[in-house]
Order: sequence, then structure tokens, then C-alpha cells
Amino acid sequence: MRPPPPVRRKPRRPLSCFRALSCSSSAAPGPHHPPPPPGAAASADDDIPLLRRNLALLLSRPSLDATLCRETLARLSPGRLDRLLLDLRPAIKPRPALRFFSFASDRCGFRFTPRSYSLLVHALLRSNHVAAARLLLIRLIGGGTGSNLPLLLDDPSHRFAEIVRAVADTVSADEPPSGALDTLVHVCCTQFRFDGPKLAVVAFKILVDRGLCPSLKTCNFLLSSLARASDCKNACMVFEGMRQIVFPDAYSYTPLIDVLCKNHEVEEAIKLFSDMESSGVCPTVVTYNVLIDGLCKKRMLDEAFRFKEKMMRSSVNPSVITFSVLINGLVKSNRFGDVECVLKEMEEIGIAPNDFIYNTLIDGHCRMGQCSEALRLKNEMVVKGLQQNSVTYNVLVNGLCVAGEMQQAEYLLDEMLSGGMEINVGLFNSIIFYLVTDELRLDSAVRFLREMLLRNLRPNDSLMTSMVKKLCENGKHHEAIDIWLELLVKGFGVNTMASNALIYGLCVSGNMKEAVGLLRAMLEKGLALDRVTYNTLISGCCKVGKMDEGYKLREDMIKRGFNPDIITYNTLIHGLCNLGRMQEAIGLLHELKNEGLVPDLFTFSTMIDGYCKAKEVHKAKVYLNELASWGLEPNSVIYNSLIGGYCRDGKISEASNLLDEMKNKGIVPTSVTYSTLMHGMCNVGNVEEAKNLILKMREDGLALNVVTYTTLICGYCRIGQMDEAIKVLEEMHASGLAPNKVTYTVLMHGYCEMANYDAAAKLLDEMLDNGIAPDAVTYNTLMSGFSKEGRMEEAFKISDYMTQKGAVLDEVSYTTLVHGITSTGCQKEVASISKGSIINQGIGP
Repeated sequence: MRPPPPVRRKPRRPLSCFRALSCSSSAAPGPHHPPPPPGAAASADDDIPLLRRNLALLLSRPSLDATLCRETLARLSPGRLDRLLLDLRPAIKPRPALRFFSFASDRCGFRFTPRSYSLLVHALLRSNHVAAARLLLIRLIGGGTGSNLPLLLDDPSHRFAEIVRAVADTVSADEPPSGALDTLVHVCCTQFRFDGPKLAVVAFKILVDRGLCPSLKTCNFLLSSLARASDCKNACMVFEGMRQIVFPDAYSYTPLIDVLCKNHEVEEAIKLFSDMESSGVCPTVVTYNVLIDGLCKKRMLDEAFRFKEKMMRSSVNPSVITFSVLINGLVKSNRFGDVECVLKEMEEIGIAPNDFIYNTLIDGHCRMGQCSEALRLKNEMVVKGLQQNSVTYNVLVNGLCVAGEMQQAEYLLDEMLSGGMEINVGLFNSIIFYLVTDELRLDSAVRFLREMLLRNLRPNDSLMTSMVKKLCENGKHHEAIDIWLELLVKGFGVNTMASNALIYGLCVSGNMKEAVGLLRAMLEKGLALDRVTYNTLISGCCKVGKMDEGYKLREDMIKRGFNPDIITYNTLIHGLCNLGRMQEAIGLLHELKNEGLVPDLFTFSTMIDGYCKAKEVHKAKVYLNELASWGLEPNSVIYNSLIGGYCRDGKISEASNLLDEMKNKGIVPTSVTYSTLMHGMCNVGNVEEAKNLILKMREDGLALNVVTYTTLICGYCRIGQMDEAIKVLEEMHASGLAPNKVTYTVLMHGYCEMANYDAAAKLLDEMLDNGIAPDAVTYNTLMSGFSKEGRMEEAFKISDYMTQKGAVLDEVSYTTLVHGITSTGCQKEVASISKGSIINQGIGP
């Protein structure tokens, strides 16, 4: 196994444990000698007594003789030093030894072997310098580049294994072997965050192979570390290894049973529990608890309760944790009846439920949708003096949100805020998301989002996108922009999807200036843009007829590395067709083909609709015929456009033929198809023929809608057959459909054309009674009728009423009234007052 990376420090800096024990003993002055080259030749055998004596002096004197140190090292090899240190082991003093090792490595460049360092570790532990020994082991194990511990290894790729073997091989007979071995295992488990337990296992295997083993306490510590790391395989291996040398106790069995349960090997855990008992080791309450917990999590509740009974028969008293585990298992299995029995048993033996049990019960009832019971338990916690923590509130708020009880969830979140309770980002995201889906609670969602930002918590991307979308849909564009900007001020990145949702909302509402400004802000802040961003802006420009702006955005899009796609071209073509700029649209169609893009059904549908609206249906038919060459089939939208085009030209016969053609091709006509054809028929006076289409609609299984009925009513009004129009209105009511503003306006216009102004005025009253707000067109229709009849007083009453209801008088209103005044010779006083009131509305002649 590759050792973990070393703890780096500045070059040539002595090891801190050396400095700590030798701070008052600088080397004695002497002549400077250059450091001996690594691997200097060994002295002759007759020099050994002298070298042993000199080394003994260096390892025992309070101060270091630098000259003697250099001379001695110059005559020693690392291997010979190992042997001499082993001979001198009883005489090694920790402080002089540390000074010698530090001077030799830092000043003389001498490379010690793992064996030499191991002898130093043993010496430090014998003198109870545990911290220095631990630090030395840490720097040895974490060695490598920058460690400043020159180490001579047989195989650098097995550094850790050589260190462990050296520690094991230098254990003396007159010292407890577990001292250095325990320290080694503890250092591995506690000082190396990621690979520590695995390093400890490697060390353990090497030691066991040599017939050595750390103390029982250290073995148990290693087992607990492996259990916490969920390393079941190595925990089992360590347990089997240790039981060959030491006798396991309850603290050995318990972590292994725990990790087996966590690894879903509950059956093996039960076998180990039986082995524990047969070995004469008594399980503790913790042993029972971890096994019962494992059984509950595997839904083996009956077996869990059997172990609880066995526990009590063995005179091991269950703890509150025992009951917590059992209740948690019962709640997750929805066995609330059994929960009551357990709670009663707890009461009988004098164990009070803790906050964990209450939180478990509250969570269970929330998941079952029993929020009232969950709230009752929350209140019971207060009565029993238990602390309601963030877990309690998190569970309750989430449960209430899922149950749709947003008012109560809001109240609890406010309670958390006022109580200064910590609220995690997940809870904020959850409740705000549910509030956003309820338009009536959108203001609350914004309030909590601002609380979230106030605590420097970042809403997730999905929530931000939903929030921006909902605010825009409800006309709160400026609030959406404020939140978007606040995220940037806080240093939180705004994801592209949320930015696109905001730009889309602004474009749909016609706020193109703000949308383009947002794009500039995104560019200035270095936020990520994508093709959707540009396509959305281009679409917004095209919808308001700003084609030049759309083209500029396309150019900027290309400059920033986003090639226009079929959506970009379709959007621009659609804008041009709506403006009747068909030649430019054709140019873009050729351009997209040259760019290697394939026109789709929307492309052709847009071109066909554009030509039909331009009254050039013959050109539209060319594109209809071209569909097949691109492997496309026409749909109802395309046929609806063509039928509309023929109807505008008054070619009802051709339009009717297209309806038949649709059906022959298996294309199902829609309500729009029939309404379009009916509108064309009514325009040329073929109202009865239009009425017959209603029968065909019903045959095709299509439901008549307000547009269909209004179209037919308009047809009868145009030919002055108001009685027939009213019959259609009555039929409309009978079918459960309510007339809309357009229906009433059409009827009022029909009555005015027939000079039946009183009937028209009654329709206005009926309209208002039904809660339908008239618009300027409705009012103008009635004003025009009264003006033509010379009934200017009624006309002005309509204009005043219009103003009271907040409707804006437009040029038509002004022109109608002025024309009525001048043509009827109305009194100057009335004319001047009324004219003044009109001009006050901001409309001039």
C-alpha cells in the first residue's frame, strides 16, 4: 500500500520532537568538518570498542560534542550503527539521543535505517516521552519528499512495512511489547485521516505474522475505528487475528457485531453473538442495542423483540436507546399499535421517552399524513420538559408541506426564526418550493427566500428557477430581478436556467429593455450563457416586431461562440412572417439550409401561415407540396392556416375542399379548423352553412367552445338576424358555456346596427352582472350606437362610467363623441364639460 503523503516542512529544519527535548543543549564548539558522504566505509574491527565508547558518550551526555559526533559518524555505516545502538540500548538517554539523531541527519546528512529510528522510539517510550515517540512515528510513516528524516530503506516502495517490521523486531525482552505496538496502531488510526485504519490493519497483519499483538485495549480501539469506517472485511480479519493471541472481551465483539449489522450481514452478527456467549463473554447493553438496531433496520422486528426479552432474562437492563431503536423500527413499519405497547412498557419500568423517540414518532405520523397527531406530540414534548430541536421542526415542517398544510408550516418556520433556531438549507428549499407552487403564498415564499439569503444560505438551482418563473407569471418582474441581483451581490452563482427563466418572463411580458439589460449584466458578471438565453431574447424582440434588435442579438450570439440553431432561424422567420416581410423570410430559409440545418415542420408552417396572411395562398401551397421532399407530413396547424388564407380571399369552396382533404389524409380537424371555416362562411353571409358545420364538429367528437358559438353569433348579427343570434346564445348557455367579453361585444354591435340601443345597453348590464369587465371596444361600440342616434347624454354616461371602471378612453372613444357632438348640435355646456373630461384623460384631437 502506498503510504499517505508526508507532512511537509521547510528544508533542513530539525524535527520538532528533537527540538522539544534538546532546547537547552546546543552542540559544543569545535572545528568544522565537512559531513561524511553517505555510506562511508566501516571502521576496522579493532575500532569497535572506541566507537561504542564514543557513541555511548554521545547518547548519554547532557550536551552534544559536535566534533566527536562528526568523527564517530565518519567511521560508521548505517548498518553498523544499528548494531551498536542495539548493544547500547539500556544506556540510551532520550534527550541526548534526540540531539544526536537531529545533528546527524540535519548537519551531517547521515541516513538512519528504520531499525535505528525504532530503537529511538522504544527509548522514548521507556522514558515515558510518549508525545515525542508519537510525533517521530508520524513523521516516519508520513515520510517522503520534504520530511527531513533521511531514511535508508531496502525497498522505498514498501516504506511503511519496513518501519513496522523494524518496530516489531526491536522489541526487547525486558519491556512490554504492547507499548510501541499500541502507539504505532494508535498513530495510524488517529493521525492519518483517509488511510489511517487501513495502515493500522497492514501493521496489525505484520505484527500477528511475527507472533506479536497490540494490547486488548488497542485491538478493541482498532476494531471500533474499522467499524466507524464501515470496513467489515478488515474488522473481521483483525478479530480473527487477535483472538489467536489475546482473549476478546465484550468490547471486541460489540464493534464487530455493529459493523456486520451495518453491512446488512445480520445473520452473521447473530452467529457472532452466539459465539460470544459460548465463549463465556457476557454481552453488554450496547451489544444488545447494536444487534437489535440491525434487526430493526432489516425489518426483522419479531427477532429484535426476542433479543430484547433475552436481554432482560439475562439481567441486562434495556436503556432508553434500546427502546428508541425498537420504536424507530416499529414506526418505519407503520406498526403504531405496537408502539403504544412499547411506550407503556417504558412507563412501567421508569424510562421516560427522550427527544429522539418523540422525533421518531412525529416523523412517522407526518409520513402517514397524520399531522394533527404529530403536532399534539410536539406540544406534549413541551409539557414533559423536552427540548424541541431543529430535527423536530424540520420533520414537522416537511410533513406539513407534503400534506399541503402550508399555513401551519409557515407558522412553524416563523417560530424557528423567532426562536433563533438553526434552519438548514434543505428545510428552506423545501418549504419555499411548496409555497411557490401556491400562488396565494408567493409573497411568503419571497419573504422566506430573503430570510435564507440574509443567513448567507444559497437556494438551490431548481428553486431559483421556479421562483423566478412564478414571479414573472404573476407580473412581479421587478421582484424577480431584485432577487436575481441579490444572489449576485451575495456572491452566489446564478445558474443559466434561472437566468433564462427570468429573461423569458421579461420577454413574454414585453419588458425587452429589462431583458436586454439582464443579458448585459450576465456578460459583465461573467455568468454562463447558452443558446437558450439568446434564442429567448431573439424571440422576445421578434414578438414585439423589433427585428433589427433580433438580428443584432444573433450576431452577438455568433461572436460568443453560439451558432444559431433551427430554433433561432424559426424564431426570426416567424417574426418576419408576422410583419409580412416574406422575401426576407425566404432569404433566411435559404441561409439555414446553406448552414447545414434541416427545416422542420414549424419552419414550413410559419412560411405557409405568413403567405396565407399576406393573401398569397398559391405561394403557401408551394411549401405545402415541398414538405414531402423533406420527409415531413402536414398537420392540422398547416391546414388551418391554408383554410384561413382561402377564407380571407373569400374562396370558401377551396377552404371546404381542404377540410375534406384533411380527413382523407387521416388528419383530424380541430375546433380551430371548424371555427376558421365558419368565420369565413359567416363573412360571406353563408351563416346557415356555417351552422351545419356544428353538426360535423359533433360527428367528429369535438366539443363546441366559446369561440365557435361567438363566430356563429357574429354571423347572424352581420345579416341582421338577431333572434337567431339570441337562440345561439341560449344554446350556448344550455351547453354550460358562459359568453365572454367578445360574445357580448358582438351582440351589442349587432343591436346597435339594428338601432336597438336599449337592448344593447341591457347586454352591458348583463355583462357586468356576470362579472365580465368590458374593455374599450365594448364601451366604444355602445357609445357609437348612441352617438349615431343622437342620444349624446347616454353616450356621455357610458364614457363617464367607462372612466369610473378604470377603462381608458382611446382615440376611437374621443372621435365617436366629438363626431356625435358636432353632428347633433348638442348644448355647448355639455360639449365643453364632456370634451374637457376627455382631454383630461390625456387624449387630444
